Amino acid sequence: MKRCLIIGGGLSGLTAASILSYKNINVTLIESSPKLGGRTYSFTDKDTGTEIDNGQHIMMGCYKETLKLLNLIGAQNNFDYQKNLYLKFIDRNKNHFQLNASSSFYPFNLLFAVKNYDALDLNDKLTFILFLLKLPFVSKSSLRKISVKQWLDKENQSSNTINSFWEILCVGALNTNSAKASALVFYEILMQIFFKGNFATTIILPKYGLNESIINPASSFIAKNGGEIIFSETVKEVVIKNKKIVEIKSDENNYNEFDYVISAIPLHALGKIIHKENLEIDIELNYSTILNIHIWLDKNNLQEKFYGLLNSPLHWIFVKEKHINIVISDADYLAEKSKEEIYEFVMDELIQYTSIVRDDIKQYKIIKEKRATFVPAITTLGKRPNSKTSIRNLFLAGDWTNTGLPSTIESAVKSGRIAAEQVLSEN
Repeated sequence: MKRCLIIGGGLSGLTAASILSYKNINVTLIESSPKLGGRTYSFTDKDTGTEIDNGQHIMMGCYKETLKLLNLIGAQNNFDYQKNLYLKFIDRNKNHFQLNASSSFYPFNLLFAVKNYDALDLNDKLTFILFLLKLPFVSKSSLRKISVKQWLDKENQSSNTINSFWEILCVGALNTNSAKASALVFYEILMQIFFKGNFATTIILPKYGLNESIINPASSFIAKNGGEIIFSETVKEVVIKNKKIVEIKSDENNYNEFDYVISAIPLHALGKIIHKENLEIDIELNYSTILNIHIWLDKNNLQEKFYGLLNSPLHWIFVKEKHINIVISDADYLAEKSKEEIYEFVMDELIQYTSIVRDDIKQYKIIKEKRATFVPAITTLGKRPNSKTSIRNLFLAGDWTNTGLPSTIESAVKSGRIAAEQVLSEN
């Protein structure tokens, strides 16, 4: 039986381990922390006893790789699936607007949803629909050197349309603003969402915490198929001879009984154990912060499962009865602020958009992920490395590799699947 050692227990590493163990490859996964999931995990808040996620993750029906993984590990019933796209937005005057694609048939339901989206005026709706209709005919080469904002301006998308839809989608999907993000990466996202069928446009949310929804099922699946997961062990050195890894040294053990190695750790961590010249990687990534603000309330009148906020630095509110989770993406400007400063900043906004007042707040918790995602800028295009490396038995996984997707769950899972298939193709 072939042996594969996987470094890193985030979603990319768990995906590779799940697929390979299912295919009868002897898998050992080494994780440096005492938990799995990387940036996708949940934990029990000691002050409230509530299980909370380190960050709220939205999936969509176009996440084919992730849906395949959920089916493989038996976790598909741990998620809520929309039948049709439905989003509710709130403006600063507490007005509510619906983007509701429940009527008629695809793709006409999307057109009707835009037609009835009253955050846009008639001219904005027409240019919005025209932009969508032109997407399949766009030359990708024309997008390689421009930002999302430059593309939207070129396509006559008004400032209101950008602020009321495109900026929210861009920041939510790419964790960076439209002035920084690559138009080509955004184009690929739009094509996946709007041109892969009705289900592709829908929102998918975990029913439970991320551990219960996806991480624990993956861990159990790997163990059931004979894989081994080692916690709290950090790889310190990778020994390479004749373009082949011959030994892995950790702070606990030395490993040399393996045929293949998959590195499923971030680029900055990989550079600490293998010099980039050995990998022939020529890329430096900038990262973007995501803030999650968890608030527990005495009472809550928000009825939907989630809301988007128009023209606000608070991008999304996720509602879990009397516990709400506010997400601020592209949040580098808040990363060094104190928790008290961030709380006051959030409350000033929240009061303008909702009926929540300070007296309703029982408890709050702020989680900062300073390296939540890499910035999918123009400069990274064409430089993200493929899974197969110049080191004969080493394969790369991670949302930062060349998946064609931004830094999302889908990209992480896709990279794990690609790395696993590279190993399987060697047999």
